[in-house]
Amino acid sequence: MHPCFHKWPGFLGNVRNDFLKQRIGLTVLNRLTVLLTLCFCTLTATGQDSLTIDYLLDRIETQQLKRNDFFIDGIFPSYISGNRKFKTRKEDNTIFYNALIVYTLNDNYDKFSIEQKVSCDSIISRSRRALSKFKNPNRPTYNFWRTDTSFRFPYNSLLFGPKKTLPDDLDDTVLGLMMLNDDESTKAVHALMQSYVNSKPPLKTTYKVYSHDSAYSTWFGKKMPVVFDVSVLCNILSFVQKNNLQWTTSDSASLHLIVKTIQRDDIKKHPLFVSPYYGNTSIILYHLARLMAIKPVPALEQLKPGLIALARERLQSSNNMLEKIILTITLLKWNENPPVLNLTTNDVREIETNDLPFFIGNIPSYFKQPWKEDFMGLRLLMYYHYCPAWNDCLLLEYLTLKMKDQ
Repeated sequence: MHPCFHKWPGFLGNVRNDFLKQRIGLTVLNRLTVLLTLCFCTLTATGQDSLTIDYLLDRIETQQLKRNDFFIDGIFPSYISGNRKFKTRKEDNTIFYNALIVYTLNDNYDKFSIEQKVSCDSIISRSRRALSKFKNPNRPTYNFWRTDTSFRFPYNSLLFGPKKTLPDDLDDTVLGLMMLNDDESTKAVHALMQSYVNSKPPLKTTYKVYSHDSAYSTWFGKKMPVVFDVSVLCNILSFVQKNNLQWTTSDSASLHLIVKTIQRDDIKKHPLFVSPYYGNTSIILYHLARLMAIKPVPALEQLKPGLIALARERLQSSNNMLEKIILTITLLKWNENPPVLNLTTNDVREIETNDLPFFIGNIPSYFKQPWKEDFMGLRLLMYYHYCPAWNDCLLLEYLTLKMKDQ
């Protein structure tokens, strides 16, 4: 036998051993890779928990229960900034955000579980108790700020005086009354509101095209100029619709004004002028959708395709997550199917501190034209209001509507 054949079995053995070692090594490596992948996925899922209604309700209620020397018991902490940037330096006691949150919780109440309804009831109960501190002592109207004691004017005490404040407004009044479900006060206030309209045209605080409309003013004060705001008018008509009140001439005139601002494209081109206290096209659309979701308003239903197109256009172009949430809610209320927002608990803090203000303290809104438009164009004497809990509530509203849509 040739000498090389004596070496062949040893050679084959070595090859076999090397092959087995490689195979075992690959098997261990594969298992290790799978294990590491699973660990990574677990860590990622833990760090990016899916948002739930329970999580957001708990976060909202926790903010309502915060205690410090400034905030009234039951009031959601909110803040004022002199520019369009969220800051917590200037704290503010207002019933406005409580009223918005209660409206939203009531509006979606049937979608909550029994346990979630218990949380909602607690939030609503605390808000109702706090509401009394903002009531006019002589009539069932409400103020943006407390009426039970004097306080320093939150905007600029040098300009307005240390004890000067604003009159009651129709916006906080109708939102506050919807919190209470008080039929007697509701009818009394609706009757009272008929005296606070544009009764002396032409109105100098708006464009000429709107100056003869006998729509509601934002303010109850007799010495205050009449100021139109289409978002406020939407809230007033929501109050009328939810309470099944008989429409008045002023209600119809207010709807007519809203329709004109849409037809003239002013809600897109001049949102700050036609809605000086909300000042954003997306927020105006949100108010319109909220009104139209109560029951159909024929004059607005005719304009719905154009409103949907505008909301979709804004949603596609916006880079602001809070604005995207507001627009997505708006489209869902119109029974549309907007893209899903992939949000996790990691996004909540950023949304709470978003720089988009839902409400604006707009001093130039009282000015006559052309001063009004000039001052607003320069953003002079304007104050931006922020409330993290309200932003959480918008996120909650999105989740509830998305669940309904699925």
